[in-house]
Amino acid sequence: MRRRVLVALVTGAAVAWPVGARGQPQSGAKVYGVAVLFPAGDEPGARQLIEALAARGYVPQRNVTYHMRAAGQETGRLPRLARELVAQRPDVIVTATEPAARALTDATREIPIVMAVIGDPVALGITQSLARPTGNVTGFTSGHETIAAKRLELSLEVVPAARVVALLWVSTNTTNRLSMERSHQAAATLKVGLVSLPVAVAEDIPPAIDKAQKEGAAVLLVAADPLTIRNRRTIIDECLLRNLPAMHSYALEVRDGALISYGSDVAEDYGRVAGYVDRILKGAKIAELPFQEPTRFGLSINLRTAQALGLTIPPSILARADEVIE
Repeated sequence: MRRRVLVALVTGAAVAWPVGARGQPQSGAKVYGVAVLFPAGDEPGARQLIEALAARGYVPQRNVTYHMRAAGQETGRLPRLARELVAQRPDVIVTATEPAARALTDATREIPIVMAVIGDPVALGITQSLARPTGNVTGFTSGHETIAAKRLELSLEVVPAARVVALLWVSTNTTNRLSMERSHQAAATLKVGLVSLPVAVAEDIPPAIDKAQKEGAAVLLVAADPLTIRNRRTIIDECLLRNLPAMHSYALEVRDGALISYGSDVAEDYGRVAGYVDRILKGAKIAELPFQEPTRFGLSINLRTAQALGLTIPPSILARADEVIE
């Protein structure tokens, strides 16, 4: 998402409130600065954050100013964008994923940072404690590495005849690496083969999926990363071309045509972040705000894609689904 789209979101949010909630700030009133760094482009996250903060009384053009940046297709821009946001001297910064967190902590050790999505922050070296964060970062973990085995189990329920599965993961993502290790362990327990498909750039994705097919994989697991999220259409199309069922991480991917997903809800993640942002703006310290795990994981299924793949989704899976697209 380009910066102008993010600006439009903030402007649109401002004009959506009742007349009495808009206008210039009163003389002497505190206007808070909230910066947001998106590792890719995240319109649902931006909208959810703005709306959730508005429900807590933070209204653009009255008592809050948003500074937003998105790396889009160029993750290498994150360090520069992080420095730009820090230069605005915001009261708090919101972001998601390990690469964005590292870019921001390299740029500031003082401004509070709230993560909407991050892997195990202790394993990543972001903090020494989940209960009492030791740096300037807190937030909400994705749990992707902890549910790697569950995602594999669900995939095998959908394709019970599978004897080999493949995992598409980003080699520079530490959480993806942890997910790979957990998936290997689960595959050994379930007595299925696992093909590792590490990728680093978008151009690696089609040949990786081609390798999965050549290795006899009957299911593709797609690890969550800005790279795989940005290129979800490519992954979806490549899997449809090869008649390869794929398990993704987010419902937004299923809405775009992926077969199935299991993971936390992106919009909900940003909604929870608003609570921490509110507490920080009211004076809370990072050490007082523990990292929190997802409150729930959602299962989404696209029956149109199942039909295109010639699959019948078991009733037991459909009964557990939080969202079914017909």
